Amino acid sequence: MPVVAFHLPDIGEGLAEVELVRWLVGVGDRVEENQPVADVESDKAIVTMPAPASGVVSKLCASEGDRVKVGALLMVVEGHTSEQGVSTESAGPAADEPVVAPEALATAERTADVISASPAVRRLAATSGIDLREVRGTGPKGRITEQDLERARGLRSGRSTGSERASDEVEAIPFRGIRRRIAEAMATAYRTIPHVSGFHEFDAAALVALHAQRKVRAEREGVRLTFLPFIVKASIAALRAQPYLNATLDEAQGAILLKKVFHIGLATSAPDGLVVPVIHHADRLGILEIAREIERLSSGARNRTLSPEDLRQGTFTITNVGAQRGWLNTSLIRPPEVAILGVGRIEERAVVRDGQIVARPILPLALTFDHRVVDGEQGLGFMRALRDLLEQPERLFDGEPAW
Repeated sequence: MPVVAFHLPDIGEGLAEVELVRWLVGVGDRVEENQPVADVESDKAIVTMPAPASGVVSKLCASEGDRVKVGALLMVVEGHTSEQGVSTESAGPAADEPVVAPEALATAERTADVISASPAVRRLAATSGIDLREVRGTGPKGRITEQDLERARGLRSGRSTGSERASDEVEAIPFRGIRRRIAEAMATAYRTIPHVSGFHEFDAAALVALHAQRKVRAEREGVRLTFLPFIVKASIAALRAQPYLNATLDEAQGAILLKKVFHIGLATSAPDGLVVPVIHHADRLGILEIAREIERLSSGARNRTLSPEDLRQGTFTITNVGAQRGWLNTSLIRPPEVAILGVGRIEERAVVRDGQIVARPILPLALTFDHRVVDGEQGLGFMRALRDLLEQPERLFDGEPAW
C-alpha cells in the first residue's frame, strides 16, 4: 500500500501552531478514515483530528505536549485515501530525528497495545535496549516518561538516580495544554500592561429584593437566575457611558480601538484551569437570555465542550469570585482587553445609615484597568454608573417588557 502522510491542517483560527494534547492511537494500530486519532489544543479548546485514510499507523511524528506548526507532518498511515492536508509520499525520517534499527523499533511497537508511552519514549527505549514491559510508569494513568527510562537505566546498572529519589517525594505534573497557555497569557499580561485596581462596596439591598422576585419567575421558565446576569447587564450600560473600558490598544497602528460591540467574557474555573468563554452581543440579550447563556458557557467550560468561537473576541471580562465565597480581589487583564471586573460574594455587613449602625447586604466589586488606555477618572466613572444601576436595579429594565 502507498504511504499517506497527514500534515496538520489549518483549523480556521489563524493560528500558526497548536499543541498536541494526546494521541488516541499508537504505531501499529489499524484506523478507519475519519476516525479520531489525536486531540490538539487550540485557543483553550480541544480539537480532534481525524484519520486521513484507512490503514495502519506507521509513524507518529510528534510527542504529546509538542507544539506542532500548521502544515507540519503529523502522522503517517499505510493507506490509500488522499485529501486536504494529506499527501501520498515516501515518508523517511526527518533530518533531526534519530534513526532506529528496524528490529529495535519493531520490538517497541509490539507493546503498543499494552504499554502507555509516547512515540519518543518508545524510540528512546528501543535505542537504549530497555523493555518497556519491565518499566513502571509514573505519568498520568501509568504512562511511561523519559524520567522513568532514566530510572530504569540506573536500576539496571545498580545505581540509584536523582530522578528516582525525587519521584518518591514529588509528583511531576506535565506543564502543557490549557495550563501552559494560561501561564503564557498571564505572564504577557503582567509584563506588558500597567495594572491599576480600585475597590468598591455597593449596597445590594434593592438588588437582592429584585433578584428574589425575578428568580421565582425565572424558575417557571426553567432558568437558573443568579446575580451575575444583573451585573452583566449593568456592566454593558456602564461601558456605554465609559467606552474606553470596552477597547483595545493597537500599538502597531498607534490607535485605541473603541469597540462598538459588547462581547462579555466570563472567567470560569475548568478542570484543566481557567477559561474565559464569551457572551457575544450581550447587549442584545434580555436578562433570561443572559442567564441561559451563562449556564451554557459554564457547563461547556467544565465539560470541555466549548467551541473555539465560544472563547474568542471578548471585549470586557467579569470574574466572579463570589461563587467561591471570595470578597475583594485583584485580577490580571486578559489581552487585548483593557479592563476586568471582579465580583465578590454579597454578604451582610455592619454599615452606618442615618447615624445608626445597621446590617446591610454589601456587594464588593474590584475594577482593574490598563492605565495606558484608561485614566482613573474614567475608571471611577464606570464604577459610579455601575453603582447607580445596581443600587437601583429596576432601571436596568427601563423600556423592557415585564416578565
